[in-house]
Amino acid sequence: MKYVCPVCGYKNLEEAAYDESGLASFEICICCGFQFGDDDDVEIEEGVFMDIPETHRLHRKKWIQKGAPVFNTKYYPKELQSNGQVKEQYLTEQLNNIKVDYKNF
Repeated sequence: MKYVCPVCGYKNLEEAAYDESGLASFEICICCGFQFGDDDDVEIEEGVFMDIPETHRLHRKKWIQKGAPVFNTKYYPKELQSNGQVKEQYLTEQLNNIKVDYKNF
């Protein structure tokens, strides 16, 4: 069984990003490079942490603004990338997997 990245919509994660109790898998998405359990641990101020969905939105926004670079070009499907970036057509499809509009992310 494969799982969907809640950040970029890539649908071939080996593990669920989080289990039923909310524990992170620590897997790194080969598409956007987000590591569950690490990149979602954002401290806003001492003792106050950003909620996980907000860390996903923030990472997604930065990633798309950089041109949606593929984190691991060796393992991400070659036909879905161009010059180390997710092709726009496929990026739109990926983001649809997590119900995010590419034009209004």
